Amino acid sequence: MPRSDVSDRLATEMVRTVKVLRAAAATLPRLHEAVDPLSHPVLFALAPGPMRVSDLAAAVHNDLSTVSRQASMLVHHGLVTKINDPADGRAQLLELSPEGVDLVQQARRSRAEVFSQLVQDWDDADIRRFTDYLDAFADSVQRRHLVHPVGEPQ
Repeated sequence: MPRSDVSDRLATEMVRTVKVLRAAAATLPRLHEAVDPLSHPVLFALAPGPMRVSDLAAAVHNDLSTVSRQASMLVHHGLVTKINDPADGRAQLLELSPEGVDLVQQARRSRAEVFSQLVQDWDDADIRRFTDYLDAFADSVQRRHLVHPVGEPQ
């Protein structure tokens, strides 16, 4: 098969996969009644530790106003707290509250269970290979199209 045919099939399957994953995600129950799943990347990005909202926006590859609005909603619901930046007393950092940490852990467990069910008929070697290929693909996308490194997406 010529490389252009392989690339066309890859593009077609990637678009189909993204659409199917989005549709499937829409059927999953919310992990927190007040949290829009679109805010999950913000929670996951804060899991390693506190950061400024500008750094958070870069980490989740979204504009500052959107991330600021999402962060304010998460603060309002007690999942994120604001703390003073020790390096600059005028600035604030965002960090997960204990409830936010619990929600991220719950989301990780729930996500792992969903994916475990999706590949339940696969053997472990195929799952490892698929995971390695996904990792390599994400690295390629990041190197070619993204300025900031990606922490953990939704």
